[in-house]
Amino acid sequence: MSASLSELIASTSELSSLPMTTMQMMKLLDDDTVEASRVLDVIEKDPSLTANLLKLANSAFYGLRRQVGSAREALILLGNQTIVTLAFATSMGDILRGPLAAYRLDRNALWHHALGTALAATHLASLSGPQENRERAFTAGLVHDIGKLLLNKPLKTKLDQLPPDCNFSDLLEAESNILGFNHAEAGARLAEAWNFPPYLVKVIECHHGDLAEPQDGELLRAVSAANLITCYLGWGGGTGPIGEEKFWADVAPFGYDETVLRPLIEQLPSDLEGMLGTIGESL
Repeated sequence: MSASLSELIASTSELSSLPMTTMQMMKLLDDDTVEASRVLDVIEKDPSLTANLLKLANSAFYGLRRQVGSAREALILLGNQTIVTLAFATSMGDILRGPLAAYRLDRNALWHHALGTALAATHLASLSGPQENRERAFTAGLVHDIGKLLLNKPLKTKLDQLPPDCNFSDLLEAESNILGFNHAEAGARLAEAWNFPPYLVKVIECHHGDLAEPQDGELLRAVSAANLITCYLGWGGGTGPIGEEKFWADVAPFGYDETVLRPLIEQLPSDLEGMLGTIGESL
């Protein structure tokens, strides 16, 4: 880690460490054999987390056949890893909801971008591979832009130098010119400071399409494509909208067929609106 990035993380007190519940969820996320009792022990000690988790579990997105009234019921019906993933998402919500003046993002804008990317990445990852891919894709999509949280403060004083409604490459170049590093690089270092598992660090660092290493595989492809989809739909997370022609050109390298992407693009606004509505928000 460069000295300047290390110093930036240390000096940004609100980001120097994750809240305790979120840290506990992260440890459980990386344990494929986690026991139900450990999951419940963390969730049931946090009333706010429990309430939001039940709202999500009862949302139309999961389509359960009966109402869920407790964390234990949710865990039985959806499985340990799904519940841990949802709990992690709700605990990250407070971190991602704030406004980011440097990126001209109002309150909730980054949260909507992150959650939309998580939902789209989950769908793409489910096309092949085990259930574990779905949970990892959701988590990776949710946290892919955490570097913007770190860069917001130093960039605010140089707001006029960050181009409005820019594309990905322009944004990354501007960040690097101003600070010496971009939000993907900064996000990866922040993820390391937060003790995120290596696969998440990799996705955060390379989510703008660096697929040079074949072993990066499905997870990185899914999140990178999902990030483009949310921007195409207008939830840009600090970048401008992507036009039709550019979107299809940019998403092509990730190898997803148009017959797969078009239904996802049509369905995603409804899925995101439904999930947000469940927790009392709207697009």
